Amino acid sequence: MSVIDTPPPTAGKTGFSFSRLMTRDVVTPVTIVTFVVSTVTGIMLLLHWNAGLVRFSHEWLSVVFSAIAIWHLVKNWRAFTGYLKRHAAQAAFATSLIVSIVFTGMTGTTGGSGANPGAVFGALSAASLEAAAPALGLTPDKAVEVLKVAGIEAAPGETLTAIGSRAGRNGAAVASLLASKRPR
Repeated sequence: MSVIDTPPPTAGKTGFSFSRLMTRDVVTPVTIVTFVVSTVTGIMLLLHWNAGLVRFSHEWLSVVFSAIAIWHLVKNWRAFTGYLKRHAAQAAFATSLIVSIVFTGMTGTTGGSGANPGAVFGALSAASLEAAAPALGLTPDKAVEVLKVAGIEAAPGETLTAIGSRAGRNGAAVASLLASKRPR
């Protein structure tokens, strides 16, 4: 009988358990793959390289990765709490949590505008449509046309913030809309 034909061991004979099989044969490879894919697609999103292509994959595979990580945390809760009794682990945990919160607070936006956070959008929002359009790959006339199609009235001399506020959006959302319509 070959290895392929060998039936799985039974619980009584060799200590086989379904939980152990799931961890070694299923959860570990799935964790590795979802971690790698989330990392690669996250970097692609950061660099704005094929963002539309990978955003859905990144978001949903990150959810799968998070679910597996939570399962792992629950399964190993005793070891985790023991680990956090060490001062170095507590410091690393607290530092990474604080840095994550501060970084998110500094770069995030509210309102679900779909805009990319950061200083570039802040500066772009304060610029006139006439000045911002070329940076977004459009002529001022084409930018006015794109906004008109989206139901937003604009004139070349207005700032993106002013245009957006009339339409119930922020300047970054207007910049994002225009950037998504630039010729490729």
